Amino acid sequence: METKNDLRQALRTELVARFGADRSTLDDDTGLFSTGVIDSLSVMDLVCFVESRIGTRVPAADITLDNFDSIARIVAFAHALADARKDP
Repeated sequence: METKNDLRQALRTELVARFGADRSTLDDDTGLFSTGVIDSLSVMDLVCFVESRIGTRVPAADITLDNFDSIARIVAFAHALADARKDP
């Protein structure tokens, strides 16, 4: 799995390029839903992007605001998920 910083940068690039986020106002704690960067339909595209970067599926129950409402939350969740998959 890539480093947290690599994932953070990849997310920032994807959010700007694919979802139209304003790079100048997008930081690690920007609320992606509350600012309208993503909505309930585009969240699945974001989840698929994260899955492709971390190399594992995100369980449906984990697709929540707590895990996907900011770059910081996504990075923390993705690394916790990847770490959990490594442990037997």
